[in-house]
Amino acid sequence: MNTIIETLSQKACTGCSACLNICSTQVVTMEADQEGFWYPAIDQNQCTGCGACEDVCPVIHAPQPNAVAQAVPKAETIPSIYAAWSLDQEIRYHSTSGGVFSELALSVLAEGGYVCGAIYDGHHMVKHAIIDHAQDLAKLRQSKYVQSDMNSIYKEIGNLLKQGEKLLFCGSPCQCAGVFHYCEKCGVNAENLYLVDFICRGSNSPKVYRKFLDELEAEQQSKVKKVWFKNKTYGWNRFSTKVEFENGEAYLEDRYHDAYIRGYIEENLFIRPSCAECQFKGFRRRSDLTLADFWGIQLKDDSQDSDGGTSMVIIHTEKGQALWDSVSSRVFSEAKTLEEAAMGNACLYNSALPGIHREQFMTDLDKMPVMDNIKRFLK
Repeated sequence: MNTIIETLSQKACTGCSACLNICSTQVVTMEADQEGFWYPAIDQNQCTGCGACEDVCPVIHAPQPNAVAQAVPKAETIPSIYAAWSLDQEIRYHSTSGGVFSELALSVLAEGGYVCGAIYDGHHMVKHAIIDHAQDLAKLRQSKYVQSDMNSIYKEIGNLLKQGEKLLFCGSPCQCAGVFHYCEKCGVNAENLYLVDFICRGSNSPKVYRKFLDELEAEQQSKVKKVWFKNKTYGWNRFSTKVEFENGEAYLEDRYHDAYIRGYIEENLFIRPSCAECQFKGFRRRSDLTLADFWGIQLKDDSQDSDGGTSMVIIHTEKGQALWDSVSSRVFSEAKTLEEAAMGNACLYNSALPGIHREQFMTDLDKMPVMDNIKRFLK
């Protein structure tokens, strides 16, 4: 029996769940390790050895080797790149950066299509879900800063596409690759599928995130009502983490004082191991469009309010260009160069390497409060 999926090293497996979704005998499950990351487990007594899980794996079939030199496009294939934001100020404010994802999603929904993205469930954990009404779009907005549970979402996407429905999927580059390979291996016509990824810094441990929320609830003696990463109370450049509680209180700390964000961005304490050797950097992507925060943006008219949130838009395919064109009247946009895009986004090409204290942090994850565990390593 072929067990290569189960024996992929932790430095390779992204936990995308494509293998779980394609297994016809349903013998693949996703199990969390001590760090809280999901990995496939196979019931060998029931496995038929068909190899479907191996065929669909986006890591095994990564487009190119992980080399920065091979990730940079040739001059004649450099994609179109824009700095942009939604002209709807409410959408822009409530989005992670400039609200471009929301505008793209609204375009697909207006044509009777579906949108799939990460939402908070009833316990404020993160999973992918599908919506078909604009009033539900707010659930999909904003970065979640924790790995999303994909569960059986690939099957749901495949079923909708088989029915001829239009669907926009937004996820990390490895998740987009998982959706792409799933459709390919299942013979699903992906003509109506739009894949939108983002410049990813790495997926955080759901276990660390849950401990973070549990400690805040204990401190406030109240249940969490809403989690809002990249809150713009202090502006986009000085983004904050805001957690609202049922008792009316709120935790609000900016990027320089919130221990969770600092442990992620500054010390790389709880990013998934495979993110350190990401196979989907640069332009080795399966997506039609890539979105990101356009850090360090310099606009031609410096009186424009970039601190409200500015999105980076990178267009990879003709399908992506058509989707972008459909929202042109609803966004401010300014063409930019690849050099400008890469200047403030090192993770366009480079993986975030594990922090020097990551091993110690994870060793002590169940031995002390997670905030204390993080803070002892902050400079």
